[in-house]
Amino acid sequence: MDKDERNRILTSSKLLKAREDSPEPWVDPYSDMSSDEKSKLLCELMAIHLRDEKRNEELMGKIDELLEGNRQISDLKAMLLELENRDKAKDSLIANQSKKITSLEEVIRLNNAHTYVSKSQKRKPKKTEDDDHTKNKDDFDGTQDSLAPPSASSETTADKPDVESESHEKEVRLYRQGKEYRTMTADKSISHECDITKLPEGAIIIKRTRRYSYEQVSSIIEHDYEVIRYKTADGIIRDGYFPLDGAPEIMDVVPGTHASSTFMAYLAFNKYVLDTPLYREISRILDEDMRLSRMTLTNWLEKGSFHINRMIGVLKECCLEKDSIINCDEIWCRVQVKGAYRKRYIWCLVNKSEKIVIYCYEDGSRGRDVLRHILGDHAIKALQSDGYNVYMYLDDNLIDIEHVCCMAHARAKLKYALEQGGDIDVAFFLDCIGELYVLEAEYEHGRLSPEQIRLCRNNLKTNEIIIRLRSKLDALLSEGHPSRGDLMEKALRYLNAFWTQLFAYTHDGSYTIDNSIAERFIRPLAGERKNSLFFGSGKMAGVSAAYHTIISTCKMQGVPVLQYLKEFFKQIVLGRTDYENLLPMTIGITNNKH
Repeated sequence: MDKDERNRILTSSKLLKAREDSPEPWVDPYSDMSSDEKSKLLCELMAIHLRDEKRNEELMGKIDELLEGNRQISDLKAMLLELENRDKAKDSLIANQSKKITSLEEVIRLNNAHTYVSKSQKRKPKKTEDDDHTKNKDDFDGTQDSLAPPSASSETTADKPDVESESHEKEVRLYRQGKEYRTMTADKSISHECDITKLPEGAIIIKRTRRYSYEQVSSIIEHDYEVIRYKTADGIIRDGYFPLDGAPEIMDVVPGTHASSTFMAYLAFNKYVLDTPLYREISRILDEDMRLSRMTLTNWLEKGSFHINRMIGVLKECCLEKDSIINCDEIWCRVQVKGAYRKRYIWCLVNKSEKIVIYCYEDGSRGRDVLRHILGDHAIKALQSDGYNVYMYLDDNLIDIEHVCCMAHARAKLKYALEQGGDIDVAFFLDCIGELYVLEAEYEHGRLSPEQIRLCRNNLKTNEIIIRLRSKLDALLSEGHPSRGDLMEKALRYLNAFWTQLFAYTHDGSYTIDNSIAERFIRPLAGERKNSLFFGSGKMAGVSAAYHTIISTCKMQGVPVLQYLKEFFKQIVLGRTDYENLLPMTIGITNNKH
């Protein structure tokens, strides 16, 4: 603080102190006015006050009116907002109802298609005008002018010489020339020659030919084996069969039954290959004058499956050997449990390279524990399946096993969306997937090695198709896209959720693009379910799985099923237990594939 500022403050302080000590006297400002003037001034002041109060009241009234108007405006806004919310709720309800109606229509069309239309997923080519032979039928009035002009394609076809068909016919004729064409053969052949001495007198032989007829002999023979119980020199009591000369060397009886090895083979073949229910098998046996109950046949099949199950253990080890590629699927069946019919599941494992098929009942469960138990500690390379969530166990826990999903399942969902929903975007996906299948067919027809297939699956052409698919999928799943039907929505979600697994087949040339091989081996169980309706117990469901394992493996190996069953039960009757040598590929039956 400088000196001048300090002096100024001290001066101000002294002035204030002086005013406090000696205040100025009060002076009346109206002292020079008369009483009348003062009265008039008071009246004017009162009038002004009254006018101000009136004006204030008017202002307050207007303020109240404004406030009341604001309240009404607020009420109107609230009513409008409520009406807007109601309209939005109504529109949302209408949209949901419309979506439900569309979904129901899709389901109805899908059911009708499954009921009345072919279930084939092959895309039919669009019908062109040239394909419609009845299009111009109603336009023809009998004159030459009313005839439709021939198309270019028809002229080309008419003018083109049929060179290919001619060469094909010549090839067929050359193939048959001087040869006798026969496709029918039998296991045994009996020749019946003519006695030329019985010809009419003077007859001359012009030509000798053969005529064939086939007779099926079916009969059930009862073999009565005499069994002698005897006591050895060391005091041991035994039973024995001691055949006479020319009699069977052993008793041909499958352990635990009264059936021979041949009878058991035919019984299993009829039941699990021809899908003949046991009550029909009983009818056939009754016509051959044999009496037995359905439960007896059931028990015999169960006894036979005991030895098959012992062999399946060996077969499973071959199927799930290290670095194997397994195709897996499951199918439902009806099983009688405590007097009620329950839905249970049978699993199917296919090893394409080893040509082995395994069916597992596993108490009918479809849960994750079943898959964990089936795979066990086997270090397989990959497992291919559909998009069932249980198989996510492979991605979550068994990261060493590559999970490959089935492209055919994704395509089927898109195909249903096209047929029932009519979504125009589906055709793009189907065309791209169709291109991938065309490439796979080229690899197969070219007999490429797995390494060559892997390189082809990762070339520029395949990657372009996959990129187009991904770009279209991202565009359809983006926000703001128009609403679509439930079938299309499900197809897109499936394709997006299993994208990595669907295209994992490109990682190895030994992988397949779809799981069709497992689907094919599921069909025999579907046929049995249709004919026999249900299993009487979980045990018989396991028996069915055991027999189908052997039957399907025989088909994969090209081994005649009936011949194998006869040989297998014959070896069991002989007492063999070396099951590793009784497999379809090791029992010694010649492959019937040419």
